[in-house]
Amino acid sequence: MKLTARLLLSFALVALFAAGFGAFLAFRAAQTDVRRFFRDQFGEQVMPPAGTPGPGRRFGPPPQRDRELLLERLRDSQVQAAVFAVLVGLLAGGYLAYRSVSPIRHLTDVTRRYARGDRQARARVRGSDEIAELSASFNQLVDQLAAEEAQKQRMVADIAHELRTPLTVLRGELEVLQAGLMEPTPHTLGRLIEGVDLLTHLVQDLRLLTLADAGGLSLNRAPLELAALAREALAAFGTRAEARGVRLEFAGSELSLPADRERLLQVLYNLLDNALRHTPEGGEVRLETALGGPWGLLRVRDTGPGIPPEHLPHVFERFYRADKARTRESGGSGLGLAIAKALVEAHGGQITARNAPEGGAVLEVRLPLSKG
Repeated sequence: MKLTARLLLSFALVALFAAGFGAFLAFRAAQTDVRRFFRDQFGEQVMPPAGTPGPGRRFGPPPQRDRELLLERLRDSQVQAAVFAVLVGLLAGGYLAYRSVSPIRHLTDVTRRYARGDRQARARVRGSDEIAELSASFNQLVDQLAAEEAQKQRMVADIAHELRTPLTVLRGELEVLQAGLMEPTPHTLGRLIEGVDLLTHLVQDLRLLTLADAGGLSLNRAPLELAALAREALAAFGTRAEARGVRLEFAGSELSLPADRERLLQVLYNLLDNALRHTPEGGEVRLETALGGPWGLLRVRDTGPGIPPEHLPHVFERFYRADKARTRESGGSGLGLAIAKALVEAHGGQITARNAPEGGAVLEVRLPLSKG
């Protein structure tokens, strides 16, 4: 029962109880006073027994003074009954109010404990009224904050790890060059530049995700042909796919929608890069475009081993790798799919991952056909 209905019902019951109890007390007191009055006025017997001398019934109205005394006693009895009924009603109402306010006091105490740093504080949920719903919402919010805090801590640790390894390598090689133990050959300098580029790319990825989180990711929307963009993305990966022995295929129809060309191209690059990493030699990566209701669809299919079911809910998380043994060189930074998700959602779209029945992974992007 909702709190409002419960309070109204409680107040109505208290009022009815107090009124009924007061009326009962007043009736009993009035009955006693009236009986006493008639006994005093007319005696115990209405008619004396036959042949028995006695005063018999008194005739005529009672004296004025006796009537006034009766009215005073009736009034006093009603006042006493009303006062007693009010006291009983206050006690019953106070008890009900205490029972109603007790969950609020408990929730207030829990929020204060949480504010003081007790991150394990949770509200007790009883019933299904508004207070119970508020307590459940508070617990849900606290659990969500705890999960976000844990995710942030993991992300900071991952960032530190991702930066530490290339920085250590760069520092080591620079110290060797500084000590004169190695000549600064073009190959050595090129390797150092690659390390710097790698760090620069990682910092740019993190900045993009930070902008997306803050809602500051700007998009330059313009009418865009999806099929032409898909072919351009496939052409950029042609050499790499050939070197790995993987076929690149395109299938789909022409369709146009408003989108940021550079951002959407980055999405396709990340999806194709992920697909090529997981497609064995002799396999195939297919990029498809299609129309699905109010959405323009982009699908990247591969013939790799697919995504283990336990990893499917996490593939778009930052720094997440299904294969923990993969290094940055063999498995990327773990930010590609997270960036793709952020860019797609900035367009008002959706991105999902699933396994195809015939094998391999399917990553699907849905983009609105209008700015909406």
